[in-house]
Amino acid sequence: MSRTLVQRLHNPHGYECGCDAECWCRRTALGRAVKWWFPARYFGLHHKNRVFDGMTRDQIREWKRSQDVR
Repeated sequence: MSRTLVQRLHNPHGYECGCDAECWCRRTALGRAVKWWFPARYFGLHHKNRVFDGMTRDQIREWKRSQDVR
């Protein structure tokens, strides 16, 4: 099924958010609107995601690369 123009503008690469429900990007309207366009690390914000608990930065980067390949 093809995504609408608005959906493609909002989330150009079709990413899926893996954050917990209490994360800023799911909790706030601004977060939901801009999370795909402005990386949170540039603004000192951190996502809440239990998937990454216990993983090193290198392991997280590798996991993210594997998600981009899909």
